[in-house]
Amino acid sequence: MISDAQFKRWLESPNENRVMLAELEHAGGVVQVADKPYVAPAFEALANPVWNDLLITASGISTRVDGLIEIGKIQLRNDGRITEWLDYQWRGWPVRLFLGDQAWPRADFRPVALATNGGLESYKTGEITLSVIDSSEQLNEPIDTGQLPDDGGPVPLLLGQRFNVPAFRTDTATLRYRVSFLPLLSVTPRDIGNEVPHTAHLSDGAFTLNNGPGSGSEITAAAHEQHDTPMAMVQWVADYYGKTVSPNTVLPNVTVGFYSSAEATGAQVLDALCESLGAGWHIDAFDRLDVRVFEGVSDDPGVTPDITLSADNVQENSLQLASVEPPWSGLTFRWGRNDAPLRSVAGVIDDTDPALAARFKQEWRESTAEQALPNHPLATPENVNSLMELSAEVVTERDRRLGYHALRRERWRLITYLPTVQIYQTITVNVPPIVGRIGRVSAVRLEKVGGKAELEIIL
Repeated sequence: MISDAQFKRWLESPNENRVMLAELEHAGGVVQVADKPYVAPAFEALANPVWNDLLITASGISTRVDGLIEIGKIQLRNDGRITEWLDYQWRGWPVRLFLGDQAWPRADFRPVALATNGGLESYKTGEITLSVIDSSEQLNEPIDTGQLPDDGGPVPLLLGQRFNVPAFRTDTATLRYRVSFLPLLSVTPRDIGNEVPHTAHLSDGAFTLNNGPGSGSEITAAAHEQHDTPMAMVQWVADYYGKTVSPNTVLPNVTVGFYSSAEATGAQVLDALCESLGAGWHIDAFDRLDVRVFEGVSDDPGVTPDITLSADNVQENSLQLASVEPPWSGLTFRWGRNDAPLRSVAGVIDDTDPALAARFKQEWRESTAEQALPNHPLATPENVNSLMELSAEVVTERDRRLGYHALRRERWRLITYLPTVQIYQTITVNVPPIVGRIGRVSAVRLEKVGGKAELEIIL
């Protein structure tokens, strides 16, 4: 098998005979097409070694770290042999793209993209077009938590640790309350803030009160579920959707919690977690969930980027500044969310612990810091909502995020002839006016069959 270095040298050579292979699954199996004829060598003994040259183009297929869904398309040449494909059930099935040389074994091809088939888009004489959706769309499927009695809505999804959440009565006769779809490590019921006697049913995410609530009661609970770190939360989401977690996923070991009493999706969990950590997530070309914190890249010339693009690697006049994010003069980091703010609190708590009484009434705790930016007089403060739960960890993360945004951040777009660039890689583009600067790839979007891609990079 060729090495990654050999593959990179092949990509950089303009005279190689590139071919794009596409494997398109559907409800009844899989079809194999390519933009040039390709037959795998006999020694590989593949069940189907033939890729018919029916692929006109595969464009707009993207991999992003911001959770935005983009629609691409695959156009297939229909010479009459594949008219029956109009009847295939494509929607929701995987699309896999690979790039290599017509003379190579199939094993030497490299994955370029994994996406989800959006189904039949159009048909005209000689051409079938399928829409293609970013593979992260799979995680927008709602998580089935079941239903509370009496049309009470979904059973809440609670991951990790939460200070105060609603408790939903599921049995009036026995005073049983449900807090969580998942089993709990601990639950502490409260009545207008006061802890109350109870029997916990941790495996069912529930508890039973020993005494009936009185007039003016409001039953809530502190709850702790086992997936209380970013890595554990990501692993739960991956397991639920049948994914593995990429070995590139490395996240800080902090205490977090997610709660939703409405219908929730894996994408919503990951979006909230990534907002907390200044991170991004995507499904990679190997169908793995990849989540990583975005960190600044030094412009120090001693830092060696993963990729260096010369002017020959970049389509002429394609480099453009997409957006500019001004630095932050300050950051208010919201944390320790109260999911069930109380209108009133037990008098004993008001008298003995006014700070706790105030917390029961407030939705968020806040940690604020400022930084002096004399070169940026229009810099403004920002707010971030977080899943974090512990004060000391909040301060560390707040200061890290503020430091990352002490500089102006720029997003640039360009079209490259090296389509196997991967998101998160560090990159230098030696095209004016950004020659020598080091950034990080935040999105890759296939432009056409044969090996061009639009990159988005953050400097």
